[in-house]
Amino acid sequence: ISFEMPYCCETVLKPHIFNRTNKTHCKYSLEEYRSQCCVPAFSIQSHQRCSLVCSPIRLDAFNKRSFRSEKFRLFYERGDLPCTIHHTTKGQSLKWFIDNIETLNIDYYLPIFTDGLCETKYPHSFIALQGILDLLEHASHKIDIETLSKLILPLKRALYTNDSIVISRVLLVLQKLARGNDGAIGIALVPYFNQLLPIINIIKERNEGKFYQNQRQCYIIDDYKKNISNELVRLIDKTLIVLERFGGQDAFINIKFSVPTYEQQADVKQLTTAQIDTMVQPLMEI
Repeated sequence: ISFEMPYCCETVLKPHIFNRTNKTHCKYSLEEYRSQCCVPAFSIQSHQRCSLVCSPIRLDAFNKRSFRSEKFRLFYERGDLPCTIHHTTKGQSLKWFIDNIETLNIDYYLPIFTDGLCETKYPHSFIALQGILDLLEHASHKIDIETLSKLILPLKRALYTNDSIVISRVLLVLQKLARGNDGAIGIALVPYFNQLLPIINIIKERNEGKFYQNQRQCYIIDDYKKNISNELVRLIDKTLIVLERFGGQDAFINIKFSVPTYEQQADVKQLTTAQIDTMVQPLMEI
C-alpha cells in the first residue's frame, strides 16, 4: 500500500529517503508514514503533522566529571618534574632529584602539582598529590600571597569533578595548607573561603542525604556507598575545624557564611590534631 505525501512533511519526517529529483510529491509505504520522526521541542517542526517532540536530555548536576590537566600532563610527559616514583617494600613514595626540596622554586612548581589534582589515573594522580604534600611539608614557609592565589582555581576545578576520591585529596591538601608555615597560610586562606566552601557545602549536604532523601527512602543503599559518604562528610567536618583553628578570628564568620550548618567549636584555638580527630564523630546510620 502506498500513497502520496505532501512535500511539507516529507522534508521533516523522512529526510533520509527524500527524493531530491521530485520535490512536488513522493510515495511512501504505510509503515514508513506511520513511524513518527523525533523533532526538538519549541521548533517549527514540532507544529507539523506526524511529528513527535523529543523530551530533553536529563542533566544530572552530581555526575562525575572528567577534567584533564593539560599543564601537569605536559610537564610530566616531557620529564620536567624534578621527581619520580620510588617503589619500596613499604609502598610508594616520591624520589626527588635534588637533595633539599627547599631549594626548589615553590612559586613555579606548586601550582603545577596542584593543577594535577583533578587527575584520576595513575601515576598522574599519585605524583600530583604526593608532590604537593612534600612541598608543603618542607617548603611551606616560602609560600606567599601571590603563590597562594595561583592554587585556588586548580582546587576549585578539582572539587567540581564530583569524584569522591578527588574531593578527598583536595580536602587533605586544604588541611595541610592551613597548617603550613605555623598557621600563617591558614589566615591567608580566609579571603578565598567564598570560592572553595560553597561547593564543599553542596557535597556535604548531598552525602548527608538532604537532597536525595525522598529517593533514598525508595531503595536500600549498599554499605560500600554509605561508608564512602560517611567518611567524606567526616573529612569535610575535620577540614572545616582545621580551617577555623588556623584561620584567625574571622575564620568562623566566613565559614558560617558558606556552610550555614557549621557550628563554632569551643576553644578551637587550643585543640591539637588528635583532639580534632576525636571531635569528628561518626555519622548516624541513614
